[in-house]
Amino acid sequence: MNESIFTGALINDEHTLRDFGAAITNSDVISMPEPNTTLLAVPGRNGRLDLSEVLTGDVSYGNRELKLVLAAETNIERWQTTCLHIFNKYHGRNVTVVFDDDTGHYYVGRAAVSDPHRLRNAGQLTITVDAEPFRYENEQTEITLSGSTTAFDGILPNARMPVSPEVDVPNACTLMHGDDIFTLKAGRQPVPGFVLHEGDNRVSITGARSATFYYRKGCL
Repeated sequence: MNESIFTGALINDEHTLRDFGAAITNSDVISMPEPNTTLLAVPGRNGRLDLSEVLTGDVSYGNRELKLVLAAETNIERWQTTCLHIFNKYHGRNVTVVFDDDTGHYYVGRAAVSDPHRLRNAGQLTITVDAEPFRYENEQTEITLSGSTTAFDGILPNARMPVSPEVDVPNACTLMHGDDIFTLKAGRQPVPGFVLHEGDNRVSITGARSATFYYRKGCL
């Protein structure tokens, strides 16, 4: 078996090593999410017609699996107490997972706990998480754009996951992104239909001297 590259992980507010005394022992910890593809066979056409990006202009993904096989040097009584605690707190519940080797990102999903057993003077169990496809940045992105007049533009960089920012403006104005124009009121607000894609996104503001954008980036 290959050694795991992950020494431990934070599950909600508890750490596998510090709180359970258990290390991650498996190497197949994080699976890649399966892309949702739609390929249509058309009579008389060479190859299949790829419709995977027709609806949104980008491919979507199914969930990914996180699998943590935890093992600890322990005695029967201590391991039984640890197992019961993990079952009661996490089995069937939604969790946030941060790995020690990637503390800038987190995963979200529903946990299942299984296979608790003893191996001589050690204990082992498995936590499996049906996780959302993207890993999210811990820090929310906050970008303020401004100009010397009430008409200016700027760039909003984004990672792999499409995201819809909230926008805070001092007064009513308009926002342009590509061919889309949105009417904004004063204050912080969601903007339905305003979506940033991967890379640099150019936006324009008319009618205000500044605008602050809030969004969380996600990557595979």
